Amino acid sequence: MGMPYRARINERTLLNLPGFHGGAFVYVYVEDTSERELRREPYCDSDCTCCPQNFEPRSVLEIADCSRTIALEFDLDTPEGRENSLHKLDTLEIAIRVFRDALVAEFEPYDGREEVLESLRD
Repeated sequence: MGMPYRARINERTLLNLPGFHGGAFVYVYVEDTSERELRREPYCDSDCTCCPQNFEPRSVLEIADCSRTIALEFDLDTPEGRENSLHKLDTLEIAIRVFRDALVAEFEPYDGREEVLESLRD
């Protein structure tokens, strides 16, 4: 029997506060392959040296909101792929921070328009 898969991280985090519409989440999973050996073709003998193969760990980054889900892919098999994977993550981190700051900046103008609407209703 082979070794069961282990995870470096396997977490689903809800995005909404309690009481808000459910279903929004971030799911992250990265397989821990630190104790796994090279993959061999099933038809090869155990002492065969002609066909061992490396493999990428299974990794998942999913972001869901209601019925929409995005799943991003990340490469580890080449230095360029790794660089691109880290660039993708860094870019997402920056984009989320910038988006958050812009959203917070819109709180005051929105509240100001609400005050104008309330004064018009009175």
